[in-house]
Amino acid sequence: MSDQTWVIQTEDLQIGTVLSFDLLDSNGNVLHKSGMPISERLKERLAAIGITSVTIKGASEATPSRVESVLNNAFDPAILQAVHESISKAELAVVNAIEKLARKESVDADEVAQGVESFIDTAGKDLAAALSTLTTHRPVENAESIQRLADRSAKLSLLGVVTCLSQGQSSQFALEVGMTGLLHDCSLIFYPKLLNHNGLDALEGEDLESYRRHPIESAELLQNSPGIPERVLKAIAQVHEQADGSGFPNGLRLNETLYQAVILNIADAYLSLTDSSAARRFVQSDAIVYLINHSAKGKFCPKTIQSMMRGMSIYPIGTIVLLDDQTRAVVVRSNVESPMKPIVRTLNAAQQRIDLLQSNRSISGPYVDDTTGFQRVRKTELNKIFWRLDTLPATA
Repeated sequence: MSDQTWVIQTEDLQIGTVLSFDLLDSNGNVLHKSGMPISERLKERLAAIGITSVTIKGASEATPSRVESVLNNAFDPAILQAVHESISKAELAVVNAIEKLARKESVDADEVAQGVESFIDTAGKDLAAALSTLTTHRPVENAESIQRLADRSAKLSLLGVVTCLSQGQSSQFALEVGMTGLLHDCSLIFYPKLLNHNGLDALEGEDLESYRRHPIESAELLQNSPGIPERVLKAIAQVHEQADGSGFPNGLRLNETLYQAVILNIADAYLSLTDSSAARRFVQSDAIVYLINHSAKGKFCPKTIQSMMRGMSIYPIGTIVLLDDQTRAVVVRSNVESPMKPIVRTLNAAQQRIDLLQSNRSISGPYVDDTTGFQRVRKTELNKIFWRLDTLPATA
């Protein structure tokens, strides 16, 4: 693509990234020289003069907006719209629940349940389309902390529901998982510092103790709300427990933990590494490998990791990959029987659909450049980034 140009939305520019090419305006004027890091000041300056997109010479095809476009073209638009509307509905249910709890009022359990039932209905029509929205659905820019929490909770609920459906769990079980996902962090509203934590720095002292305590506090806050199933309250208190007993708040082992919480514990870990609103985004395949490695160490339930892999593959939906002929592509569906050979669409103008199980082409590995919004992370950095698992001491 050295002789081509590419347009990227300014909101997709990642602060701190050093680009290997100039950013140009629509008239070809240089706005930002190559070799200089993207800064908040630059983005503010571009916004102030009304520039919402910039042109890049020789740029990657793998910008977030390009990937989103290809993903959207890969699925039934009516289903995608329905899933996005379901996420918004679930977000509203979370916001309303938090505001009621802040006023010491009961949560509307029916509204929460309806948000999850919408996930079950829409995601059930196409699990791959539902998973793609985890990559494409973003919170409103400059959203308040409550809205960011609602967005994160809705995505956790959706991923939990999709996992349940892929396992063939009952609708009631999926409902309990989804409600737990929406409500499990509700007590963080009373801890502004925790609510705004960047996810990179380890918590210490009173902040750490508050975070370790918050699952129990969330369950206690909801006890007086009629219609919240008892198993949901119990699962809320257990979402952060680990299979080997090193989690919190009670240090429960796998055989002591509700399976609803086990599913959400793994889903929460995956989102912590890949979510578009996270402070630092893993390549999705790296996140799956991370979960597999920690499953081997006893942190996660191996069977649940395996079932997630069948639904998402080693290269989950939305992962940008490099094929053996150097073509860049995005994963759009998994192949249940072959996790290493998903279905992809190329990121070039052709947007060719390739089923790697039926093709002689193969994936060389995940693809990352300065514009993808993701980054590969060294093994030595894993513990620092995923602080909730690795820097919290085991409960005695």
